[in-house]
Amino acid sequence: MCIRDRYSEEVLQAIAEVLKSGVLTAQHGKWVKAFEAELASYLGVRYAAAVSNGTTALHTALKAIGVGPGDEVITTPFTFAASATAVLHANAVPVFADIDRETLNLDPASVEERITDKTKAVVVVHLAGMPAEMDQFMKLAERYGVKIIEDAAQALGAEYRGRRAGSIGHVSAFSFYATKHITSGEGGAVATDIAAYAERAKLIRAHGEVGKYSYELLGYNYRMTEIQGVLAYYQLKQLPEMERRREAYVKALLEELAPLEGDLITVPRPRPYMKHAWHLVQILLAVEKLKKPRDYVVEALRAEGVGNAFVAYPVPLYKTPLFQRQEGHGLGCPWTCPYYKRRVEYKPLPNAEWAAERVVSLLVMPNLTEQDALDTAAAFKKVLSHLRR
Repeated sequence: MCIRDRYSEEVLQAIAEVLKSGVLTAQHGKWVKAFEAELASYLGVRYAAAVSNGTTALHTALKAIGVGPGDEVITTPFTFAASATAVLHANAVPVFADIDRETLNLDPASVEERITDKTKAVVVVHLAGMPAEMDQFMKLAERYGVKIIEDAAQALGAEYRGRRAGSIGHVSAFSFYATKHITSGEGGAVATDIAAYAERAKLIRAHGEVGKYSYELLGYNYRMTEIQGVLAYYQLKQLPEMERRREAYVKALLEELAPLEGDLITVPRPRPYMKHAWHLVQILLAVEKLKKPRDYVVEALRAEGVGNAFVAYPVPLYKTPLFQRQEGHGLGCPWTCPYYKRRVEYKPLPNAEWAAERVVSLLVMPNLTEQDALDTAAAFKKVLSHLRR
């Protein structure tokens, strides 16, 4: 597919104007600033700061609220690595809590059990586009004095009790990677209603520079480019139509899969007060009723032409070598940080392990059609019928 098939003439013209102007950086351009204003308005928050990707958005959010050596940050092990590795980049210690089997999101009760005097924040992931139980997390924040970071990398457009995902916690992080709801190839953003966090985020993304060669705090080069700003700006304008396409695909898919539910599969669905953004459809297999394990099912689905089938996430993060070895930055930091003075042992979490064993994921993209949904459901029926014990 050529670029003219993917982007409107308006977008191509804007990119050409950026190239002709020679102003490729956000420091002197207009597009990143325009995107930030649009994103803040869309989310219903006062501030948005565009950054280079979703991982740097999380790192920036953590540093903006003051996470550092000696701190613990609680998050889910059933997610992409960045939700936890960004904590390591902030020189803090990740602590994993278990998930809710119905939503696959972080379980507030499990989080509460793990809060200590070292807990600075909780990174709440809206996994696959399913909003987490934000009311309960904000109550924990008030009760224990911790900060809530919403990892909304997979949830642009999701809603919880009428509020956009990413507008409820103290600060939030978004990703605009190629598979996300809007994309600038790479890209991300930090959003917040708190002026002090917004100001720190903007300093952190640009070397902590307050004036020419004047540095107020430790920062990084996490800036978004102007061309990325063009793409993000126009895709945000197109988000409602892309949402409509995603929802049509998912509706058709779930209607066709209904005969399998409660028997061979379970599909986590949003509660009545939630709007799912459908980055992924997470399908949980009744593996005890199948002759072959989950990975065999995925291979069989792909052989049937279901190219968007994969596994998110096959191993809880705490079981990976990074967290088992606890080497981090070298010499065991941040786990061995003298400001921490504790020992972390990552023990199995039953719900996360249960989900990791049986989840099959379908990436939902706006170019998928209702016919694609019917074909995918037919493949599931064929494969699972063949493999049933």
